[in-house]
Amino acid sequence: MNGRSSDLPEMTRVALAVLSLAAAGACARPRYIEPTPHGAVVTSAKLGLYTKEVMTKKEPDTLVADDATICRVSPDRYQSTRVHSMVYCNWQ
Repeated sequence: MNGRSSDLPEMTRVALAVLSLAAAGACARPRYIEPTPHGAVVTSAKLGLYTKEVMTKKEPDTLVADDATICRVSPDRYQSTRVHSMVYCNWQ
């Protein structure tokens, strides 16, 4: 019985290490912008009609999502949209 009780703390440490690595891997976000020799390419982005968080705005009519996709909107909608709000749009 003493042999097994001494293995328990080591097994617990190994289990915690494996769980920590799995949790860190699950939280990692994929890269959306890949550098290329002739510019940058947006990858892993959802294109089309989706609801996304607006990370920034570019005057006069462009909303930019967290995955680097953009949405062109009317001036009225541009003015009324706040940064970090969720917007349903045709993201490109």
